[in-house]
Amino acid sequence: MDHIIADQLPDGDETDRIIAAEFEQLRESALFTRSPVLSRLLQFLVEHRLRGGRSAPKAYAIATEALGRSADFDPAVDSYPRVMVGRLRTLLDRYYAETPWIHRLRVPQGSYEIVVQHRSAPPARAAADAEGDMAVELAPNTNTGVAGVASSHHKRDAGISARSGYARRVAALLFVLLAAAAGWWTYANWGRMGGATPVPMPLLEVGVPQAGETPVSRALARALDGRLRDGFRRFELVDLRSAEANGASAAASQPDYRLDVLLVRDLDGPADVTLVLNRVADQRTIWSQQFHLEKEQMPEFAPVDTAIAQIAGDYGVIVRDQVQRHPDDFAPGFPCLAQFNRVRQMRSATAAKQIDACLRATLDRTPNDPVALSALSLVRFGDWQPRRNTPEGAAAFAEARALAQRAYENGPGSSAGLFAMSRANFYAGNCPAGLAFGDGAMRLNPYDADIAGFLGLFKLACAQAEEGAALLQRSLDLDASYPGVPAVTLAFVRSQAGDQQAAQVILDRVPTPSKMEPQFMMVRAIVQARQGHLPEARATWQALLKYTKQPANAAPETVLRQFLITPAVIVRASAALRESGVVPSSPAS
Repeated sequence: MDHIIADQLPDGDETDRIIAAEFEQLRESALFTRSPVLSRLLQFLVEHRLRGGRSAPKAYAIATEALGRSADFDPAVDSYPRVMVGRLRTLLDRYYAETPWIHRLRVPQGSYEIVVQHRSAPPARAAADAEGDMAVELAPNTNTGVAGVASSHHKRDAGISARSGYARRVAALLFVLLAAAAGWWTYANWGRMGGATPVPMPLLEVGVPQAGETPVSRALARALDGRLRDGFRRFELVDLRSAEANGASAAASQPDYRLDVLLVRDLDGPADVTLVLNRVADQRTIWSQQFHLEKEQMPEFAPVDTAIAQIAGDYGVIVRDQVQRHPDDFAPGFPCLAQFNRVRQMRSATAAKQIDACLRATLDRTPNDPVALSALSLVRFGDWQPRRNTPEGAAAFAEARALAQRAYENGPGSSAGLFAMSRANFYAGNCPAGLAFGDGAMRLNPYDADIAGFLGLFKLACAQAEEGAALLQRSLDLDASYPGVPAVTLAFVRSQAGDQQAAQVILDRVPTPSKMEPQFMMVRAIVQARQGHLPEARATWQALLKYTKQPANAAPETVLRQFLITPAVIVRASAALRESGVVPSSPAS
């Protein structure tokens, strides 16, 4: 059997990725290393699932392809496959009983199919007791479209009667349907609602970290809780529920998401931190991550900064979850800002008009909102970029600068206001002011991958190459899920330094939508040429010419001005295109 690994799977099926990743851990464990027959059986069931099998394999296939039985095997008279699958269930239960888990592989009773079971909270006791936990079991034919977290059924706690559980589910379903209907009506009618209040930011609750009862464990739990709360409160697209919220105030501010935290500390110092993000409305786990921290990494807990960025950032889990659940919602307030961050990765004229309209509607209702002002400023800078040296471009630039100024005046102590001014000064060619404002925004939110990435771009363009490259790398380290231009720029920096392999690795990890952007095509052509693939590099350049609607013999400076702003960057990139052989080496006319 060919071995499938997680990195070879399509991006669209996160459930398959979880199955592949869990299998990698299982096959390397001592339990399965000592049980080669059961290891082969597990591999067969996993690969059947990953190769597209949406129903359980037959007993005959299991016997002949996984367990070594001959072609004349008769499942009607020989129960060997059923017995071995039963032993596999037992071995899986033993493994997960000794391993803290967020999601696990399971072979349900009476079936030969692999499913994934998710916890709705971090493990608080042995996995052998997991049948009593509220968990979500993922069947192969389930498709939720949200982080691969789907459910075939929910299991209620044993203390809740079946009738009570059914009634609660019906009530919850009615509530969701009513809320969905109300949300649709709001979206359909918000333009006629006059002074309606914009949709607020999602509310996130951070659970008190579960830890041991020793003084050291309790102290570490408090330090971890402080690090998480300090990070989340700095982001502007999520509201953090107060740790003191309780009683009536807690009921009035029901969170949209809950982060459950588990800290398991070894006797000699190292610790494992498990984070599980649940969507409260339907008790679905939509994201989870585990960190192994050495003793010297505590009590600062700096490695969890990546989780903070990935949950609450501009392209974070919460924003993506909201957009996936409401892909056509451009209502004022949070929905508009979430859509704004989505289209920044792949700008189109239609999307830009929708975002422009909903941001202006947001500002009609809350005219002093620095986040909305900063966002509309960036939209208008995007309108200016392809229309430079035209009256329309001049008008867009003037409005973009005025909006940035308003964002700063209304939020001088916010990262949105400071970074709006950083961007406005940079685009105006004022490096000292742009970097001063950018450094201030970075100090206010050192967890923000977006600020780190674009400040890195500014520093590179302003002759601070070393600091700029470090910030670009920090941006990717914090959250590489939606890297866009900062990642492409870092690939260019690595290529310029002669490390084409590192540049290619970065380009390979860029999400598909960003691979259609002109900056990506430009850098990809340079890296391809420097790797010796000149025909492919020139084909990529021709695709870029077609994208920018430039003639085949256009000078690179002319082409790059269509999507790059800074003259120094255009000069360096044009030189790299000529030096690598992507375009003729004759100077531009």
